[in-house]
Amino acid sequence: MTPALQPQHTLLSLCTDLYWCQDADGRCHQVASFSASTDAVARQLRKHSFDQLIALEDRDAWLNQLHGGNTFRRWQCRVNTAEGHRYLQIAATPVMDQRGKFSHYECMAVDITSVRSHDADLERFRAAMDMSLDMIFLVDRETLTFIDANDTACLSLELSRNELISQTPGKIMGFSEAELTERYDRLIKQGVSSRIERRLRRSDGSETIIEIYSRATEIQGRWVIIGVGRDITARKQAENRALRLQRIFSALSLTNEAILRAESRQDLFEDVCAAAVSSGLFTTASILVPLKSGRFKAIANAGNYTRQPEKVLVTTTPDIPEGRGLTSEAFRSGKAQSSNDFKNDPRTSPWHDLARQFDIGSAAAYPLFERKQCIAVMLFYAGPVDTFDAQNQSILQSMADNISFALDSFAADEEQQRAAEAIRRNEQRFRSLTSLTSDFYWEMDAGLHFIQYEGRIIGESNQKAVRTLIGRHLWNMPGVHADTMNWRKFRRLLRQEKAFRDFEYSFTNSEGVVYYLSLAGEPIFDDQHRFCGYRGISRDISDKKRADNRIRHLATHDTLTGLPNRVMFTELLRNATRTASRYKDNAFAVLFIDLDRFKTVNDTYGHHAGDRLLVEVAKRLRLPLRSSDIVARLGGDEFVVLLHKVSARGLALTTAKHILETFSQPVKVDDREFMVGCSIGVSLFGIDAFNEEELMNHADTAMYAAKEDGRNNVHCYSAELHQHTQRRAGLSLQLRQALQHDQLSLNYQAKLDMNTGQAVGVEALLRWHHPELGDVSPNQFIPIAEDNGLIIPIGEWAITQAIKQLHEWDVLNLPPLNLAVNLSARQFNYPELGKFITNALRAAEIDPQRLELEITESLMIQNPEHTIAVIKAIKATGVRFALDDFGTGYSSLGQLRHYPIDTLKIDRAFVRDLANSREDQAISKAIISMGKTLGMAVVAEGVETPDQLALLSRYQCDQIQGFFYHRPMPADDFVSWYLKQTQFL
Repeated sequence: MTPALQPQHTLLSLCTDLYWCQDADGRCHQVASFSASTDAVARQLRKHSFDQLIALEDRDAWLNQLHGGNTFRRWQCRVNTAEGHRYLQIAATPVMDQRGKFSHYECMAVDITSVRSHDADLERFRAAMDMSLDMIFLVDRETLTFIDANDTACLSLELSRNELISQTPGKIMGFSEAELTERYDRLIKQGVSSRIERRLRRSDGSETIIEIYSRATEIQGRWVIIGVGRDITARKQAENRALRLQRIFSALSLTNEAILRAESRQDLFEDVCAAAVSSGLFTTASILVPLKSGRFKAIANAGNYTRQPEKVLVTTTPDIPEGRGLTSEAFRSGKAQSSNDFKNDPRTSPWHDLARQFDIGSAAAYPLFERKQCIAVMLFYAGPVDTFDAQNQSILQSMADNISFALDSFAADEEQQRAAEAIRRNEQRFRSLTSLTSDFYWEMDAGLHFIQYEGRIIGESNQKAVRTLIGRHLWNMPGVHADTMNWRKFRRLLRQEKAFRDFEYSFTNSEGVVYYLSLAGEPIFDDQHRFCGYRGISRDISDKKRADNRIRHLATHDTLTGLPNRVMFTELLRNATRTASRYKDNAFAVLFIDLDRFKTVNDTYGHHAGDRLLVEVAKRLRLPLRSSDIVARLGGDEFVVLLHKVSARGLALTTAKHILETFSQPVKVDDREFMVGCSIGVSLFGIDAFNEEELMNHADTAMYAAKEDGRNNVHCYSAELHQHTQRRAGLSLQLRQALQHDQLSLNYQAKLDMNTGQAVGVEALLRWHHPELGDVSPNQFIPIAEDNGLIIPIGEWAITQAIKQLHEWDVLNLPPLNLAVNLSARQFNYPELGKFITNALRAAEIDPQRLELEITESLMIQNPEHTIAVIKAIKATGVRFALDDFGTGYSSLGQLRHYPIDTLKIDRAFVRDLANSREDQAISKAIISMGKTLGMAVVAEGVETPDQLALLSRYQCDQIQGFFYHRPMPADDFVSWYLKQTQFL
């Protein structure tokens, strides 16, 4: 260094740590270091440009400063050296040459590495403070002011940092300056930390409890008080609740002890009040009872407030404020009432002066019950507000419940004492009365031997049995059998020394007479509660037992036939199904049996005859069966048979045929003989179904198939039969649409007068042409219509159409014809039938005498009186009636004279073999002769051969109807045929 520069360098050493000049190309020269901390930087600058030393994150900012060409100060950056990095604070000014052009920058730098490290420490300290969940305060001891506070402290006190620091610690924590000085000096002197709890008030006025640990620390010669605080409000509240809970549990425990010790109600009330107050939670506890005047009287008190009750009015009536307080409401509602701010609660306004005088902050009233009747109220007073939280109320309710239980116990003891006294007074009277009653009094000793048996015992054999019983156990007596439970259970019950009743047993005496008795007894204990035996009552329940057995039999058996009924059979079938499901060799068959035309017997000969017939049928059904098989009556004329150990259809069919054969002979009832037929349906477990419901349904389906096949028949269930049933159900649904879609029509078949050979009438015959199935036979769809009720609208349509057709033929001037229309049983019994026919005839302007309604013989005999009445009512309008299919039912020729019939139609069954069967000839001749005698026209149906026609002509039959003469045909074809016939004639 030249002497000329020496003063300059001396000056620089006083104000900077590093000096250098940097030209426009970034080269450094005149580098001088005045501090050991910058020597390493100086050495690097002599070899490299400053641009190369500066840290990458600061390089762009440095170059921008230089390119600006301006003076700058206090610019900070980091430089890298071989010995590590340093932080510099740089000031630089540009130097110009003589021409005013930029020459170089003169730069000075101060090493601020230690300052930056201190700032980083401070930043880390600040971050650590703010991350803490505890409140941290830094207080200057000398100034007694806040130096700093963390975010948690600010948030807890709801103040900003500036607002907090601007206040003094004494104001925040509630200390005077002298108290604060004394406390801080003690911390500095002792060198230990201290703990205090303070209530601090937030900016919103609420209070919080803070736990503060403080310690004095010397920092750079200054004493700083570091305080770490934590909000313990919730913990304090929990501690207070726990304390209250501990006290209230103590009160509950003391109350329970008082309950156990108390010998009277008054003792109980005084002890529980004292126990409640001794816990320290309540200032006063009282028991109040209502007087007849309506006021409450305190009969027990404990605690601070013991003023006389007459000086403070509390009443049961809600009409005045003194009757709407906690005590009154608790008594009236039977529910606890509480007030956690007694001095400000509107309900307690009559007693606010009292509350201020005795510092009552909270109160609660609990009703006390005896035999579910509120008799008193227990009242608690406490100094603090909010004493009665949900948990405390729950425990106090338990206390009240325990007191109520004790009151019930007192009442029960009193009742028991009265009862015991009554028993003692009446014991002698009871013993004297036992000889006058049908009950028996008995006693056993501790060994359960009978030592006494008193009562009115009838019969020497029974008296002998009683003498034998004395000194013995009941279960060792000959002829005695337990009924309701076995002897082992009975003996175990007696060993438990418990009372019992309704133990039933039977006794068969030496004469073989069975008695049923019921035993009831109670244990006997001496004064030391030692078991001494039993005493009780025995009652003869033989009549009741026999009646019960009869009732059980009636509940499960048919009262008429004595067979199992539907209820019992269902249970037997269920058991059979369970067994067969487990053991394959226990398969079985179900036979569903329905008597054919049984209703006719009932209607003709009365229900008495029908019932007698059912009894005989039940007897015959058992004849072809094995003893293991079961016959039951389901109701009406329906029976069912359960065949055990049957796994093949052949055996089931054989049994069913044997049943049919059994009924091949007439059944005799009184002086009459009845030919009884039956239809039988068969289904087998494991083949047709696997549960009770399906077995019964399938057997029922098969039975109906047997009826469709001509009755007195047997049918086994099969898939085809199921399909037939489904087809029948399908036809039933489709038949409902037949009327709407014009699928029904009428064909007409002529009737020939045997004398003139001319057509004198036609019979309208219903036809159904299905768009997919084609022509459906009437034998198929008419029974379906009968079953589902469609026969009514279909029949009305047929009658209306036939009458209209008759009118149309009259308009065409055809020779007049009479019209015959068939009526089903349902149509005939339709209440509006007469009115409907009259309206239809009137609308078509047809003479009623030209209409003939055909009914079947079976319809006539179902309910003769009703049938005759309906026929006469309709005949009064002029309409005629014909009896169709005569000879196939149960009517006799002699009964014809009672029927108001105009025409008798011989069933085709007697015409079919007329030429070859002498029986049919005799029957037909008799029918024709009887009909003519009674003034009826006789028509023979099903005439198809000349021989049949010749015989009917010889018998002088009036009219014939059949294919030989004319086949049924549509209306238009009939007109063509009829015109030809009339022209020919």
